[in-house]
Amino acid sequence: MIWYKALFSFQGRLNRQGFWIGFAINFIFLFIVANFWLNSTAFNLISLLPLALSLYSLCAVIIKRLHDRNRSGKAVIMAFVPLVCYGVSLSAQGTMAWLLGMMMPMFIGTMLLLEWGVFKGNP
Repeated sequence: MIWYKALFSFQGRLNRQGFWIGFAINFIFLFIVANFWLNSTAFNLISLLPLALSLYSLCAVIIKRLHDRNRSGKAVIMAFVPLVCYGVSLSAQGTMAWLLGMMMPMFIGTMLLLEWGVFKGNP
């Protein structure tokens, strides 16, 4: 698959290797942007552009991997559940704050990475 179709198209399927390559490309891109390109003292809307580009690319890679696992692309919404748990934990106290803010996002994130990056796709 051509690299720009693999990173920016929602059509098709990606195997585990393609998923991890796409994930690594986005990670390296964000690492370079955050450390070398952006000025940390000036925050403006232009600095959100690389983040939006990487988020779009990650959604495309994840949706293609979900297609390889015979799941709907709408299942990418599951990736936002850890963010919701963390947001709710900000208003909780004690053990519930720890469970919602640390334990649940780590557990759900681990399950999603296992689903997307480890389990074999369907032929």
